[in-house]
Amino acid sequence: MDSPGVSRAEFAAASAPGRGVSLERTAATSAVDLDILPDLLGYNVRLAQLALQRRFVRAMSGSDVGSGIFGLLVLCGANPGIAQIQIAQHLNIDKASVVALVDRLEEQGWLLRRRSTRDRRRQGLFLTDEGVRELASLKTRMRDCERALDGLFDDDERAQLIRLLQRIRP
Repeated sequence: MDSPGVSRAEFAAASAPGRGVSLERTAATSAVDLDILPDLLGYNVRLAQLALQRRFVRAMSGSDVGSGIFGLLVLCGANPGIAQIQIAQHLNIDKASVVALVDRLEEQGWLLRRRSTRDRRRQGLFLTDEGVRELASLKTRMRDCERALDGLFDDDERAQLIRLLQRIRP
């Protein structure tokens, strides 16, 4: 299919400082051939992840809670005294990022670090009373967000999808 493209000269002119690239003419006049993309697992997982991330952001609007903080709070709520290294492993994020998240949550008064009585090198993470209340509110918002997807899958399909996706995780 011969599509009306943008020449290098047009692109260079439109890309000059202070100018935006407008491809509306191209998008409005031609269909996009996705070639192999719809058949690629990674492409489809990424599109699904982006859609879920947008829903998450809307559900958490009005708060500064991102997926990393949400996951950290959930793990701390379910595992009082959990170590930062365990958080990093289960959320698949680096230790430095965990430290930054923990620092932020401590400043907000949602989380406490306590030195382990068994291993003085280890610090356990505990939710404060305020952190427990915030987590309860966030979990309710997250459940409502997930409930909006109920029409896409029945219970068996949802469970199967989760099992299949868990095979891919590191």
